[in-house]
Amino acid sequence: MGSMKSLERARAFGRWVKAVGPSVKKSWLAWRPGPAAGIAARRAVLAAAVAHLLLGTAFQQLGFGLAADFGFVFAVAALVWLAILLILALGIGLLRNRQPTQMALVIASLILIALVWKMPYTGPLLAAWIGASAAALGASLGMWRAGEKRRLTAALLLAGFAGTCVYVWMIAHDGSEDELSRWKPPAASLPPVLSLPNPAEKGPFGVRTAFYGAGTDIRRPEFGPHVAIRSRTVDASEFFRDYSGWKRNLRKFYWGFDLDKLPLNGRVWYPDGPGPFPLALMVHGNHNMADFSDPGYAYLGELLASRGFVFVSIDENFLNGGLFGEPPNQQPVRGWLLLEHLKLWREWTAASAHAFAGKVDVERVALLGHSRGGEAVATAALFNRLRYYPDNANIRFHYGFPLRALVAIAPVDGQYKPSGAHRWIEDISYFTLHGAHDADVSSFFGSRQWDHLRFTKPGPSFKAELWTYRANHGQFNTSWGRYDSSPPQGWMLNTRPLLAAEEQRRISKTYICAFLEATLRDRAEYKGLFADWRTGRHWLPETIYSSRYRDPDYVPLAAYREDADLTTGSQPGLRIEGEGLLTWREGRIPWRSSNRDYNGVFLGWKNPQGGKAASYQLTLSEKAVSEWKLDERSTVEVSVAALDEDPREPAGKNEDQPEPKKERESPDFTLQLITPAGVASVPVSRFQSIPPPLKAKLVKLNLNDDAKDWEPVFQTVRIPLRAFGVAPSQLRALRLQFDRSPTAVICISAIGFGRE
Repeated sequence: MGSMKSLERARAFGRWVKAVGPSVKKSWLAWRPGPAAGIAARRAVLAAAVAHLLLGTAFQQLGFGLAADFGFVFAVAALVWLAILLILALGIGLLRNRQPTQMALVIASLILIALVWKMPYTGPLLAAWIGASAAALGASLGMWRAGEKRRLTAALLLAGFAGTCVYVWMIAHDGSEDELSRWKPPAASLPPVLSLPNPAEKGPFGVRTAFYGAGTDIRRPEFGPHVAIRSRTVDASEFFRDYSGWKRNLRKFYWGFDLDKLPLNGRVWYPDGPGPFPLALMVHGNHNMADFSDPGYAYLGELLASRGFVFVSIDENFLNGGLFGEPPNQQPVRGWLLLEHLKLWREWTAASAHAFAGKVDVERVALLGHSRGGEAVATAALFNRLRYYPDNANIRFHYGFPLRALVAIAPVDGQYKPSGAHRWIEDISYFTLHGAHDADVSSFFGSRQWDHLRFTKPGPSFKAELWTYRANHGQFNTSWGRYDSSPPQGWMLNTRPLLAAEEQRRISKTYICAFLEATLRDRAEYKGLFADWRTGRHWLPETIYSSRYRDPDYVPLAAYREDADLTTGSQPGLRIEGEGLLTWREGRIPWRSSNRDYNGVFLGWKNPQGGKAASYQLTLSEKAVSEWKLDERSTVEVSVAALDEDPREPAGKNEDQPEPKKERESPDFTLQLITPAGVASVPVSRFQSIPPPLKAKLVKLNLNDDAKDWEPVFQTVRIPLRAFGVAPSQLRALRLQFDRSPTAVICISAIGFGRE
């Protein structure tokens, strides 16, 4: 029966085509552009391609000047055009006919425009849009000159002009604030602010500057033959044993030195005083090597030097991308060079005749890094304690410096894995800072290194992280700026939601200086800023923050990495139970683009109206509680992230009635301590507000359906046991009672006890 109906519909459609066909054909003949339109349209597309090649040339930056950039871009363009023509000639034999040859040039032109954009999803669409707009404008011009069909000429002119205006507007405007959250933590829950000097304000010292270098850098006059303070070169060739050929030779020609003579170059800001002062070494990340990155941290150098620190911005531009790629295996070399610089500073401090003699306290040293430099500082901390390079024992290490602190600004993680494994570091203070609107390192990779730092002994060390809404990647470096990729690709980034550059750098100045005060000057009072960002809100620009904190006093109850059993935790005898949960599973914690390579627990609930709330309980052994020696200064610590998803309903329930999407709210729940005397309860929101899932639109036009606009970011909730009014020694269980938010899904990365 169905097939008969389909056949009848097909026949009816055929009759309709026969009926309207003649009128359609007549209309086409009346409106069809003439030969002049086709010729002009093809020339316009070719002109658009040439214009975009000039655009690509303007931002190429090979390093040899505009003429070299121009020659390279147009040589590549000529090869693309020639390749398309040869494919058509050999594969189809169309070169005998003029029209297909011209169409081949049009196709090649569109491919070139897409290559200029270098965007896998958006680039081809933009190329098609530009090609259609240019073709419409060109065709209208050709028809106007030939005096053909004025109505069609006007229509094509209007369409081409409109398409061009939309394209120009798309790349010229800053973007939009779609999906930008306006959430704020409730004012009633905010703690008192720290009554300490603002760490972002200049200190009492005058600031002096200096440069040191090997004198071999032909591209950097400040590090060239006339450099004031001479350093030396180091041989990194063993790291690059498999790197040879024309690319290596070209880089050698550009810099004037090879990988066996890498210079130790640095620009220094130091206090005008006798010293000795703590030392902070800063290293940049990957950027075009012809656009130097090390000057971009002068704002940190001037601040820290005025407050009594020696700050060095290290030059590693010769390891950056450019000139057809970057040296392979350069990630570990970035960290190794930091230690070689530190070795240099120890020598200078001990040399009585040197300009920096006695200026530096080499027992109080911090390493700071941005982007790939952020991974490099963790690599340096690892190498500092090893005798051999993990991937090649022919490279020996002789360091063992007393490093105290590491700072990683928007770092990558996992580009270098020693012996193929994730990098673990120990007993050192670590702070990582990241922006939610980072369009370069779009996931919070520093958070994984945070988790891969362990404390093996008591001490003043701590680790902390800060995630900042509306901060990007480049504005932490004044040389990189507002766009996290170079134009023209950078013009497609959504920059409208971003903080002003000075505001973003106020965050880094505040936190980095406070971190160095706490770790290099033993000013423990500044730790409060890291334990709870809200205590420093009077120093910070208004936006949304999320933070984690941990120190050696932490006792883990559940880290979700031990086994596949949902009912066990990190301590012997601990039992876990869930009740009324729609979601209860352990699994990899996702990122925007991948996952963290470690697990958390995912809990979701939807409490029935008037019914019993869902709960998640950890029951402790009496012996363990007595061994931990909990007291009134002890804290319960839970690292929580809200998820942008609904709790999973039981199979068969509400499958045909999906709930409409709405903006997520901040999840809240009650934390309960269970003792033989009863249950003591405290609402989590009294001590900390958990941000809702915060979305960040990174690009103006996103055609990748798989790209996520958010990722779980953890907030540590720290509640002192004294707030519950129970005897810590009587503690028997800890329960999360989900009675304050009717429905939510959260991820917990860890639950444990700490100390205030």
